[in-house]
Amino acid sequence: MADNKPTRENKPTVDNKPTRECTFPCINEQLAGEFKLVSGQAIGKDVVLNLILTNLTTEKKQVNAEIRACSVLYTKKEVNELLKESKAVTLEACKGTEIPVVITYAVYENLMTPDNSIEFTAACSCDPYDGMLIVQTNVVLDNPKFEIKPKSKACVNKPAEVEIIFTNPLNREITNIVVTAEGSGLLKNPVSVKTNLVVKPHATIRIPLTIYPYKDGTKHLMVDFTCNKFQNAKGYLEIIVCHTA
Repeated sequence: MADNKPTRENKPTVDNKPTRECTFPCINEQLAGEFKLVSGQAIGKDVVLNLILTNLTTEKKQVNAEIRACSVLYTKKEVNELLKESKAVTLEACKGTEIPVVITYAVYENLMTPDNSIEFTAACSCDPYDGMLIVQTNVVLDNPKFEIKPKSKACVNKPAEVEIIFTNPLNREITNIVVTAEGSGLLKNPVSVKTNLVVKPHATIRIPLTIYPYKDGTKHLMVDFTCNKFQNAKGYLEIIVCHTA
């Protein structure tokens, strides 16, 4: 008679030693990185970022980061190098660290492009690991703001006065100020006003501007403010033009 007892299968043995679990997704990745802006997104301020590197494995790693920053055009073409430095850090298993990256205003104040754009790149390698992690970000700095204030009623075929009010936020004097205004129905051609004023830090100036409305209705005056420390700061004012005075 056949033996109907179930046969014993050959199963692989299991190692019951405790394993260390990683809280990050450890599928094929070894190292993760990102730049995080901390402060300084306006012209005149120091630009401060953190390069955040995270070890995605259960082994300690020594990481080397080559960090560069350049002022760039909107096409991403590099114009001036602002920063170049090397940093070495030790990352514990499944943990990360923050590396401060700082560009002071004194460094970039005369090296920016009209786009106010800075590209940061970190080329990161670690041991043991074959390969390179490239981390990039782009920071666009804001130009200072200014006020456009109407000084008289705007009517068709009559000159009207507006005033540009600007307070220098920098800890530097500004010079070579040029204000350019344009607007459909307000000016047939752009009008520029140049001033020889030297504006002290945190001082306020007022620049008069005359417009010549030629169509009634709601119009928009666009103003561009440029000086030796920044270019192409933009502002606009909505103006209602009356048909008659």
